[in-house]
Amino acid sequence: MNSKLVLVTGASRGIGLQIARNLAEQGYRLLVTANADASLQALREEDFVVNGLGEVHPLDLANRESIEKFAAGRVGALWGIVNNAGICKTLGIESDAEDSFDEVLGTNLVGPYLLTKKLLKHVSRPGRIVNISSQLGQEGRADYAAYCASKFGLIGITKCWAKELGSQGITVNAVCPGWVDTEMSRIDMERMAKAEGVETAQFYDGICAPLELKRFNSTAEVANLVSFLMSEQSSGITGRDWLMQTVWNQQ
Repeated sequence: MNSKLVLVTGASRGIGLQIARNLAEQGYRLLVTANADASLQALREEDFVVNGLGEVHPLDLANRESIEKFAAGRVGALWGIVNNAGICKTLGIESDAEDSFDEVLGTNLVGPYLLTKKLLKHVSRPGRIVNISSQLGQEGRADYAAYCASKFGLIGITKCWAKELGSQGITVNAVCPGWVDTEMSRIDMERMAKAEGVETAQFYDGICAPLELKRFNSTAEVANLVSFLMSEQSSGITGRDWLMQTVWNQQ
C-alpha cells in the first residue's frame, strides 16, 4: 500500500467523489474538500474517511480568504492535487447575472490557480497535478460562456504549468469529460429537453448518437483516467488535455 497524500477538491459527489474513492482503494491518503455543510457531513461518513484514509476540510474556491485559510494549514508533502471542484451556470450574452459569471470563473479557474500556487511548495518532486476541465474546455456552447471560459482557461493553465514544472518532475494534465452520468448532468439534460419540448429519453438518445460509445461516460471511467495520471506509470505524460469522447456540438 502506498502512503502518498493527494488533495481532491469538490469531493462530495459525482466525479470528485468517485476520484476520491478510487484513489483510496489504491492506498492513497486523501485530503478532500467541499463547500456546503451537508456535503462536508456526507464526506465524513464515507468509508475511506471513517477508515482513516481521508481528512475532510471546508473550502470555498470562490473565496480567497477560504483558500488562504486552507493553504495555511498544510504541512508535509503532497504527492498530487486534483482540481476537480466546479460549478456551472447558464449565462448568455444578454444575461444580467454578472455576479454569477464572476462566481463561475472564481470557482472553476481563479480558485484552482490560487490554491495550486499556494500549495506548490508542498508538492513533492516528482509529483502530480490533474485539472478536471471539460469537453466545453475545447468547444463552445450557447449560453455557457462562463463555464466554457473557465474550462478553456483551465486547459491553458495546464499547458503553462506543464512547461514551468516539468523540469522539477511535476506532471500537469487536464481531463476533459463530456457527458458523464451524474446528478448534475441529468438535471442539465432534463432542463434542455424541456426547453426543446421533447422527452428526456429522446434527448438523451440524440446526445449519444454521435458519440463513439453511444452513451454517457460513468464517473468510474473518469476516475480511472485520473488514477492513471496520478500514478507512477504516467511519469512521461504532461501538458495534455484528455478528451474522453468526441465533442457533442450543441448549438
